[in-house]
Amino acid sequence: MAEAVVTVMLGNLNSLIQKRFGLVWGLNKEMEKLSSILSTICAVLEDAEERQLRERAIKNWLQKLKDVAGELDDILDECLMEASLLEYKRQSSRSTQKVRASFFSCFNPKNTPFRFRIAKRMQDVSDRLDAIANERMKFHLREVVQGRHLQVIDKRQTGSIVDEKHVYGREEDKDKIVEFLVDNSRSSKDLSVYPIVGMGGMGKTTLAQLVYNDERVRRHFEIKIWVCVSEDFDVKRLIKAMIESASGNACDALDMDPLQKRLQKMLERKKFLIVLDDVWNEDQEQWEGLRNVVACGLNGSSIVVTTRLKKVALIMGTIPMHQLSVLSEDDCWSLFNQRAFGNESEERPNLAKIGKESVKKCKGIHWLQRL
Repeated sequence: MAEAVVTVMLGNLNSLIQKRFGLVWGLNKEMEKLSSILSTICAVLEDAEERQLRERAIKNWLQKLKDVAGELDDILDECLMEASLLEYKRQSSRSTQKVRASFFSCFNPKNTPFRFRIAKRMQDVSDRLDAIANERMKFHLREVVQGRHLQVIDKRQTGSIVDEKHVYGREEDKDKIVEFLVDNSRSSKDLSVYPIVGMGGMGKTTLAQLVYNDERVRRHFEIKIWVCVSEDFDVKRLIKAMIESASGNACDALDMDPLQKRLQKMLERKKFLIVLDDVWNEDQEQWEGLRNVVACGLNGSSIVVTTRLKKVALIMGTIPMHQLSVLSEDDCWSLFNQRAFGNESEERPNLAKIGKESVKKCKGIHWLQRL
């Protein structure tokens, strides 16, 4: 388990570095040092987890690692939230001047406490992890550097099922998208691609789930397919996932050509809806390779794409992107109340007061979905 936890954290940390948030906050050196230490530790974790049942010292070493990892996870969650807020401000600003002002607003004096506080916590965690990394030497742990250790384990897989009773504030967005899918898309002779764009935690996946399960959509499309894409935009993997979603059965590990023909046979002369959730790919050639395979259905067939990146929406979309707005404070409170108290907040007025303050800090963002 420690291996999976550390790998996920390493992926989140490297994502922040690659998007240059470390530079923006003045924390790039601290982040890169942490990334280096985690990579060193990660290389020996498979051997450590295999030996911990026989060697108590290694078990204790792993426990120390888990304790520090819990603190680092909290720090990264706070950084990811701050990064998403910054991303949203940047994307919602229209002029270049506003974009720059939003992106570098963290250098404002009012944001200095955040940087100093996070830097201090990072330094403390880095020192403790460095000691743990050095301690590994006395156990003579075997390093494993196969490719899978270099891959980011996706923390979050999504599916099409949603509990609509616990969704708040997205009815208008849902109706707009459903109306396009069942009415406006009929006039298009080409495959329609509808992009939903918003920063992390705003409820893009939930909105796509609502659309996917809407009764009007069920009646309109003969085939519906849901695929969680994430950062691995491997066309062969996605075609295989589409076949499995449409058929409900596992797909044999075929070569690319028979996979393509099998999917086309399922989609030809049918009206279909495909949801591609959480897309990060900015390579137009990869997208065209997938689109050419699925562009074989009847008029009115559509793809819904959810993404954080406007560039992805511009590459894939055939219509203007649907920019997801933040939730109202009332909707945020309804969601928080249901998740935290089961709608029984009146019986806990003191906790409810704290909860409402937390909701204000969320600023309309769907972070509560992670609870």
